[in-house]
Amino acid sequence: MEAALLSNTLHEFQDNDIEGVKPVIAKIDETRKQWRQVLRTMEYFDKTGTLPEVKPEQSLFTPLETKAGVAELQLELNRLGVNISKYNRKLELTPDHKKAEQWREDLAKMEALKTELKQQIVNLTYAST
Repeated sequence: MEAALLSNTLHEFQDNDIEGVKPVIAKIDETRKQWRQVLRTMEYFDKTGTLPEVKPEQSLFTPLETKAGVAELQLELNRLGVNISKYNRKLELTPDHKKAEQWREDLAKMEALKTELKQQIVNLTYAST
């Protein structure tokens, strides 16, 4: 609401009054940034049932490392998804195979790891931004 009210004040400035408009636009951007953070917190709470940990202010380079970490976790999640599909297919095609029980155990472990990786991705994505 505050950002909308500030946006409505922009028409009061002259077209060439760039310096006068900059503080208003900065305030609008800051308000929108705060709103996005609130939305991320709500989404994180919906997914995890807990509020994200409050972290100290980070340097400019930390988010880049976090995003790289998320990308690596997503890559691992994709690889795990392929292996889960392979094991499911093996079990569908040969349910009476002598290693079927081992495959089921491995499949359960991979499913648990998949859940854990998804949780780590959620934590890195929403808790650190």
